[in-house]
Amino acid sequence: MLFNSIDFGIFFPLVFIIYWLFFYKKGNQRNIFLILVSYTFYAWWDWRFLSLIVISSFVDFIIGKKIFNEGEQKKRKYLLIISLCVNLGFLGFFKYFNFFIDSFVSTFSLFGHTPQISTLNIILPVGISFYTFQTLSYTLDIYFNKLKPTKDIFAFFAFVSFFPQLVAGPIERAKHLLPQFSEDKKMNYDMFRSGFLLMSWGFFKKIVIADRLALFIDAVYLDVDNSTGLPAVFAVIFFAFQLYIDFSAYSDIAIGGARTLGFNLSQNFNNPYLSSSFSDFWKRWHISLSSWFQDYLYIPLGGNRNGRWNTKRNVIIVFLLSGLWHGASWNFVIWGALNGCFLVFVDGFIRKINSFDKRHIITSLLIFILWALSLIFFRSQTFNDAITMFGNLGFSNSKLLFNYELGQTEFQFTIFLIIFLITFEIIQERKENLYNWFILKPFYIRWSLYFVIAFSIIILGSYGVGLNDSNFIYFQF
Repeated sequence: MLFNSIDFGIFFPLVFIIYWLFFYKKGNQRNIFLILVSYTFYAWWDWRFLSLIVISSFVDFIIGKKIFNEGEQKKRKYLLIISLCVNLGFLGFFKYFNFFIDSFVSTFSLFGHTPQISTLNIILPVGISFYTFQTLSYTLDIYFNKLKPTKDIFAFFAFVSFFPQLVAGPIERAKHLLPQFSEDKKMNYDMFRSGFLLMSWGFFKKIVIADRLALFIDAVYLDVDNSTGLPAVFAVIFFAFQLYIDFSAYSDIAIGGARTLGFNLSQNFNNPYLSSSFSDFWKRWHISLSSWFQDYLYIPLGGNRNGRWNTKRNVIIVFLLSGLWHGASWNFVIWGALNGCFLVFVDGFIRKINSFDKRHIITSLLIFILWALSLIFFRSQTFNDAITMFGNLGFSNSKLLFNYELGQTEFQFTIFLIIFLITFEIIQERKENLYNWFILKPFYIRWSLYFVIAFSIIILGSYGVGLNDSNFIYFQF
């Protein structure tokens, strides 16, 4: 079920009303209700893949308790391996089976022999990368003695399947979210207000800005060979903004929706395009995933404890696997490798710039340019398309800018929306308590803004200019 769908527009208010009328008190009934509505939310896409969530939940609930109660380290390790095999086995089969088969065949083809191995018609379950990492973190934290297992199976199942963040995160840690399923919830006007405002802002970013950007980007990438000059340049710039706005919009709606039900989810984005270095960027971008890789891969590899070159090696490994996490394509691996190299080799140069550019304007611009160029591999369907896009970049064909789904007025309005968003984030960066400042404003000012946001979504939403696909980008991962 998409957040930006009529189905969700009916589903969420019903869940909200029933929840606060009958199921807000702690206990099995509330968690069973949340499990049922979460499974309904997921089954709206394809009910058959619910079995994967159920199996992962059962396995990690049982394995978590066994690891905690087992005193022998060797047996604890075997139990962890079972959890890893089940969860990563599902992920590997559904997401990477065909990729590895194709790569195997291509490798042997280089030596003049092409093995006859058929791929399978496998459907990628929505959100499998997200909930797999979430449930795995529970087992790993118990194994590393950072967490005690829960005895409440319904709370655990609700934690794994919680519908606001089930499909595209934030990837929550058990120590943060799981205890919240054992707490009483009280109707809190401040949480309702902040939650609904955050959801509204997310819908505005998705429907008005991100989906409008998608029109131009999709048109350019569908005609890669002929999209040369400025159309290619703007497609690259626009996609950097679309990816951020689209994904942060999902996070805003997820966090806001959970907040209206009395749950606090982790922040997932923090104005990443205002970063002062690539290390700073990855502390602000997709925070829940970046911290997951840091805690469960980078640090176990040795982190920065074994010298400069081992640290660089560990960073590159993490980014290669992060790229592969995003998709079963060598394009994603290349994208991950590029960003690992930026962090390892470019950050030193950026620190020198920061020594005389205290406002970080130059470094933020440099980071954005390199990031946007790396995203050509992220967005392109094939490696050849990516290379073609790089070759197409230039300053010619300015008259063709308005031939890619957005007319001149729409194109100019899109530029205005991007400038508006950047300005808002600069203000937000400098005034950390912007929300607290806003809620202290008079009633008529606050409600005027609410109506402006709602009216803008209805009137300015890109569905009014022929959008064909309104899925969130990160649904494919």
